Amino acid sequence: MKIGDVLAMTRKEPLEEIAKQYLTIGKTAARQALKNAGCYCKRGTRGWHHDNLTQVADRSIYEFVETRRAKVKSSRDNEKAISVLTARADAQIEADKRANKDEPYELDAIDRIIFREQLERDAKTYKGFYWDADIIEFINTVAEKDQNELMNEIVRSVLVQKGFLT
Repeated sequence: MKIGDVLAMTRKEPLEEIAKQYLTIGKTAARQALKNAGCYCKRGTRGWHHDNLTQVADRSIYEFVETRRAKVKSSRDNEKAISVLTARADAQIEADKRANKDEPYELDAIDRIIFREQLERDAKTYKGFYWDADIIEFINTVAEKDQNELMNEIVRSVLVQKGFLT
C-alpha cells in the first residue's frame, strides 16, 4: 500500500485498524515504517502527516519496514551442540541396532526431532505460512517444542531430494 493512501486513511481510521484490515504488517511495524519515511503525528490533529508528501506518497510502506535479524550464535557453540546431539543420536542408533538385529533401523533427522532430539541451526528466521488442515492435524500430534524442527526437516529433505538444496 502506498504511503499517501495510508496517510489519507489515518485521518478517518486509527493506524491499528488500517494495519489489521489492509496491511500485512502489524501496527507497530506500520508506525515505525511511517516514521522511517519521515511521517509524524501532530497533537490535536487526527492522522499522520508528512512535510513533503509528493516525495513519498507513491512509495510503498513496505519499503520502509525494518527487517529483524535473527541472533546468530557463535558457530563454535553450535558445532559443539550439534556434535554432542549427533553423538547421542548415533549411540541410540547403535543401541537400537544391537537390540533389534533382525530389523534394520535408521534414525534420520526427522526421526530425531520426533524423538525429541534438538539439533541447533546457525540461524532461525520467522516466516508464517498457511497449511492445509490435514497437515496441521499431523503437526499437532508432535510436541509443540519440536514442531518447527520437524517442519524444517520435512521441507529440507524434499528440497534436497529435488536438488534445490545440497
